Amino acid sequence: MLIFFSCKNSKNTSSNTNSSNQVSSNSSVPKGKKLTEEDQIKFKTCFINACRQKALGNIELAEEQFKESLKIDPTAPSAQYELGCIYRFNGLYDDALKYAKGAATTEPKNEWYMLLYIECLHNKKMYNEAASAYEKLIQQFPNKSDYYRELAKEYVYAENYQKAIKTYDNMGQKFGKTAEVYLAKIKLLRQLKKNADAENELKKLIEEYPTESNYYTYLAELYQESGQKEKAMAVYEKLLKIDPKNPYVHLALADYYRSQTNDSAFLREVKIAFKNPDLEVDQKVKILISFYTLSDQYPEYKKDALELCEILVAVHPDEAKAHTTYGSFLEREKKLKEARDQFAEALKTDKSNFAVWTSVMKIDGLLRDNTALEIHSKEAADLFPSQPLPLYYGGFAKIQLKKQKEAIDLLLEAKEYVIENNALLTQIFTSLGDAYNYLKEYEKSDKAFEDALKLDPDNTYILNNYSYYLSLRKAKLDRAEKFSSHANELDKKNPQYMDTYAWILYQQNKLPEAREWIEKALKTGADRNGVVLEHYGDILFKMNEPEKALEYWKKAKDTGRGSENIDKKIAEKKLYE
Repeated sequence: MLIFFSCKNSKNTSSNTNSSNQVSSNSSVPKGKKLTEEDQIKFKTCFINACRQKALGNIELAEEQFKESLKIDPTAPSAQYELGCIYRFNGLYDDALKYAKGAATTEPKNEWYMLLYIECLHNKKMYNEAASAYEKLIQQFPNKSDYYRELAKEYVYAENYQKAIKTYDNMGQKFGKTAEVYLAKIKLLRQLKKNADAENELKKLIEEYPTESNYYTYLAELYQESGQKEKAMAVYEKLLKIDPKNPYVHLALADYYRSQTNDSAFLREVKIAFKNPDLEVDQKVKILISFYTLSDQYPEYKKDALELCEILVAVHPDEAKAHTTYGSFLEREKKLKEARDQFAEALKTDKSNFAVWTSVMKIDGLLRDNTALEIHSKEAADLFPSQPLPLYYGGFAKIQLKKQKEAIDLLLEAKEYVIENNALLTQIFTSLGDAYNYLKEYEKSDKAFEDALKLDPDNTYILNNYSYYLSLRKAKLDRAEKFSSHANELDKKNPQYMDTYAWILYQQNKLPEAREWIEKALKTGADRNGVVLEHYGDILFKMNEPEKALEYWKKAKDTGRGSENIDKKIAEKKLYE
């Protein structure tokens, strides 16, 4: 598909017109080609129509009209130029080069035609030919420094570095050596491994610009790379005298010390730079990101990374990204309360970062601070009304706070916003199952758990909880046994899952098997779990071992987690279900 754009008008370079004057779209017929008056009128009419269609954005029609113009005058440079522009813009570089070359050949003194021709040569990676064309342009326009610069670039593309260097020298002689010329030449010299020449050019550059610290840094880096450590340090020392407060100087020194594996000096210089407010917060964050990776591999750097974070927030207290970065480091170190505090500080400045809200809510959940989670999720949901995660977190918090009906409303709303995220949808269905079960809306609870298992049939948490709820109601026990058995197959070391399976077997009156599984749970770490101990007592009682049952009921009561019937069981030495 062709795209609308506008091209420059061509330029008239005939002997009676200055080469810089623009030609109107009804350009005269080129020299050497004579048309009848009738053909001249046809050409102009066709060419003007083509320009009009181009201006309207009808590029395909414009292309047709320009081609019609060339049927009348096959060498007309203006029409060839316009077609070259169209084809180049649309990436048809072979066609573009054909017409651009035609225009430039017909009128070689036309600046615009030559520039289009050069651009097309460059697109075709014909860099030497592009350089030759620039040489011709420079002959016509010797005072245009841009053409020298572009000529040098073409030589670089052509890997003709010597000619590129010579071009920069010519440019310096004609226009004066600017920093740009120096740096371009130095870059080339370094590519050619001519470090001595690059060193001389850098010294000249420093003489021209003695207060520009970056140039000293380039020289020091050159010395570092060539193994001249003492010279590099001498440059840095001189630079510190010239610009002692420049944070980039200290960063350059830090790089130097790192290359010398001098960690203490490296960290010292980084900290000096971090304490300087002139070093932008983005640069500091970028450095800390590298520290994050580094301290993952080498834990001894974690303390230094946290210290840099402290400096960062102290120097930039109103920058949200500073607090977010510090929060990420603290979260990694499991310092959850401190991490949440930093994320909260970031939100005071910038509430638009959803990722920070997500971190805050996640940490609320990990801390089991359901009151905070309820508050934060509500605020996040108000700010991001179409995001399901805050609604889910809000529902989860309300379940923990025994606000089941409010939780269900939030979870159902969250479900409507989930798009291609089965993991979150599974969590929502699971929470709905918990909430409905609490409200004794068992049909809805069962459906929610079944929906969750359709999405994640091997989720042990869902398999265990759903089957346990069924066992408590003595409902669908065959299904409960199947789910619980599967949970234990997936996780063979979880005493809670063993207890659930034992309790289902108990409800099915499969007492020997129930006893086997409950004893397995006790041996696997549940020997101080009040629920498991009481369940064991109940199984023992039904197996005609009342004295031993009483012993385990008492153990269950001592944990403080016995059922509401535990006192009656102990007092009356009788089973109550």
